[in-house]
Amino acid sequence: MPRRRLLALTLCPAALLFVVLALSPAGDAARRSVAAFARNAGAVNGIKASRTPRPGRLVPLGRNAKLPASVLPLQRGQRGAPGPAGPAGRIGPVGPAGPAGAPGPSGPSGPVGPAGPPGPSASRINYDVPASSPATTLLTLGGLILRGSCSSGGDIAVEARSTLDNARVHIAFVSDAGANYSEDDDLDATDDFDFLAAEDDDIAGTLVYRSPTGSSTVSVSFLTEQYSIAGTNRCQFAATAVAAL
Repeated sequence: MPRRRLLALTLCPAALLFVVLALSPAGDAARRSVAAFARNAGAVNGIKASRTPRPGRLVPLGRNAKLPASVLPLQRGQRGAPGPAGPAGRIGPVGPAGPAGAPGPSGPSGPVGPAGPPGPSASRINYDVPASSPATTLLTLGGLILRGSCSSGGDIAVEARSTLDNARVHIAFVSDAGANYSEDDDLDATDDFDFLAAEDDDIAGTLVYRSPTGSSTVSVSFLTEQYSIAGTNRCQFAATAVAAL
């Protein structure tokens, strides 16, 4: 038998089977299965694929075998605890000092402070009178009173008195006749202590007075002189008195 005829005889049963299936109910089901397979050729269980995220589509894995970041966006986690401090850096050299700035404005004056204790007060005595001058007050300072007079013969007298009873006064002086010392340890307001006595010429000395309670002391540095000008006798007592109150 020729080859062409044999091939025709071989295909005839298959063609006949296809015609039979096409005309039978089983053939109708086969046609629906083929059509459904054709429609789902690019889907898995009816779900199609897409290279970009789309609703209802599958997204293939990337080259790193992971889903792309557009499918699973990263979310910031909670802040972790701060790590330990690193080692201190090396201190560099100190730079040169900058130029001095302009002086700022003066601040307001502060309040006036309380008054301090009184300082020593000083008095100057310049007693220079002719003979026959009556007694007069030369000094009143810190409780000490000094009174001076010049007799008709030109003899000077200087007496100490206290404004309060029971004061104390000491005197030390030198004259052309030598050194002298005198004191009164109970000087009252009614006393007149003539501390020069007979040695009353050419004298330089110091008198120290203390009040009864010690609340004040007075120091008097003095000199005395008896002299004559144009036949007139005169008496002189010059001193500086300082009181600590």
